[in-house]
Amino acid sequence: MEYCIRVATNKDQKSILCLMKEHALFEGHELAFSNKHQQLKKLETLPVTIFVVESNNKLLGYMSVITQFSTWDMDWYLYLDCLYLTKETRGQGIGLKLMQKLKHFAKENMINTIQWQTPKDNFTAIEFYQKLNAVNKEKQRFFWTV
Repeated sequence: MEYCIRVATNKDQKSILCLMKEHALFEGHELAFSNKHQQLKKLETLPVTIFVVESNNKLLGYMSVITQFSTWDMDWYLYLDCLYLTKETRGQGIGLKLMQKLKHFAKENMINTIQWQTPKDNFTAIEFYQKLNAVNKEKQRFFWTV
């Protein structure tokens, strides 16, 4: 399959929202569209970089990345917020290409560390990340609605 990985633009909004909904369902969650469409309209000004996988004018996956600062390390790092590929796209090496793109993006921005998390029951992803020699740190993630 021929595909390209590129930075998302405003024209990708609807397709990205569909992928986000698929991603949420894949992880056992619901995704309300209420204001997400309005927020995504500002895609090119949001403090996030979204890479998309495109083949034949169709988006097959996405990866969203945020630059953050660690007070413990006193340095910048990339936070991989989401990485999702459609079911039919998985197992073809595209996830590895996305991670290589992410590594290149980090180096371009002089960032030495990338962090992310995945559900503890996403065994396929965990195995994939271990093959990258990524190190796992056990933590609990909390959400506090204010």
